Amino acid sequence: MFSGTVYESQDTAAAATARRFVTTQKRLRDVVIQVTTFAQLFGTASNQRFSVAAGGSLSFTKVDIATLYFKNSVAAENGTVTIIGVEL
Repeated sequence: MFSGTVYESQDTAAAATARRFVTTQKRLRDVVIQVTTFAQLFGTASNQRFSVAAGGSLSFTKVDIATLYFKNSVAAENGTVTIIGVEL
């Protein structure tokens, strides 16, 4: 049996500060996040240390993406990040 609605979003940095896809709870399963342009750092609200290069991706299973923050790896290199997943 299949269930869940597809969630997709894209974000391009406008500044060097950390950002997130959504600000309210958004629980997803089978999530793929792709960095389209310019390396990005991923992590929590206080620390973004996990680097993903342009063209790279990461994936999660069962995550609330409102808790995932990301920012430019290099200031002024405003990267684009795309996400696709299935809502729980």
